[in-house]
Amino acid sequence: MKKSILLICAAAACLTACTLNADKFDYQKEIALITGTDASPLSKDQILADEIPISYNFSVSLTGLADEDVNVHIAYDSLAVQRYNAINKTNYAAVPRNTFVINDEFVTIKKGSATSPMTSVTLRDNRFIEEGVNYVIPLAVAYMDGGKAGILEASKNLFIKIGKTVETFSLDIPGTGVYSTHSLGSGYALGEEWTLEIKAHPYNMKSRGSDQLCRLCCWNEDGGGQVLLRFNENGKPWKTLDIVAPTGRYVTGAIGDPATGTFEQNQWYMISIVWNGSDMSVFINGEKDSPSENSVSGSQAFHLNRFEIGMSWGGYGSSQSYTGRMAEMRIWNIARSQSDIASTLCSVDAKSEGLLGYWKMNEGEGHVFHDSVAGNDMDWDKSERDFQGHDPSQYSPNPNAGAAVQWVKDEKNKCAQ
Repeated sequence: MKKSILLICAAAACLTACTLNADKFDYQKEIALITGTDASPLSKDQILADEIPISYNFSVSLTGLADEDVNVHIAYDSLAVQRYNAINKTNYAAVPRNTFVINDEFVTIKKGSATSPMTSVTLRDNRFIEEGVNYVIPLAVAYMDGGKAGILEASKNLFIKIGKTVETFSLDIPGTGVYSTHSLGSGYALGEEWTLEIKAHPYNMKSRGSDQLCRLCCWNEDGGGQVLLRFNENGKPWKTLDIVAPTGRYVTGAIGDPATGTFEQNQWYMISIVWNGSDMSVFINGEKDSPSENSVSGSQAFHLNRFEIGMSWGGYGSSQSYTGRMAEMRIWNIARSQSDIASTLCSVDAKSEGLLGYWKMNEGEGHVFHDSVAGNDMDWDKSERDFQGHDPSQYSPNPNAGAAVQWVKDEKNKCAQ
């Protein structure tokens, strides 16, 4: 299997990258870079290592024509990954050197040309891949000789993203029986920065017409703040997500026709809600949303000690029903970066910095949702409801919720990690 990618970058784009990264060079001198890395060292696509061997082709380019032959050495550079992670708040891991080969470590840009012949790397072993870890093969222009070209430091590296297709169970919510709330014990103190994430796959967002309100979940503090998620809130564009924060609310942006929102049925969405101390951002499958409403301001600190699926308060469950799948619930005490969010849509390393709680909801059996970080499991047999709809809430045991827990695993649950 072979995957070839050639992304030619113009000299103008290269010079912009140089300036932004504070590289100092002689404008009369040609500059060498790994082709396609003018904007970022990350490869534009990901190699799926489901079957091996698999290869990735690339070349080295100059910003102009070589005045004589230029010889370039390509090498492994694991330290570059550490530098990239520190700058971009990401968690990439370098692929072990003994799992791949560089097929042509030395390439030559011929006199009168601006691009080398293709070279490639071939991954031969995928047994090192662990769930939740994001891998790259880190390459660099180690040195070059001949001609008058210099190396562009900002674009001398290429990180080839390596992934693998995973298929897991997810929680299946066909009706209101599983709607309930669970105490998280002493809970989690979320202060000036935090991130809440949930992965959802709605089945039917309009079982009672386009005004159907679908309450997905709620993170809340007993008698205090909450972060509540509901689709199709009355008065908001259909298929948008309304997020009620401790102070203020955020509504995802509508695309095109105001009656058509961000979300579609029968698709997976990783919803990431980020508070950075002064502003709320929402990322949908790693892409930043442009809200149609965002009045969230001031302190958003709250003590999260409950998690609710659906609408468990009073008799509102059936009128605000969410039917669909759910997975990957995460609680962080940091404001996650977009690049980090985008690289962990399938799963995340349980040892990640700032990760307080992580419920994959992929058990496949039983009614206990296991926490991969600190063992703060949620036994849905021991969940609760406020059956009468008191204000403030008065919870009672809801043992039937555990029996309503269902699991599903099929082609829809495949994800390219």
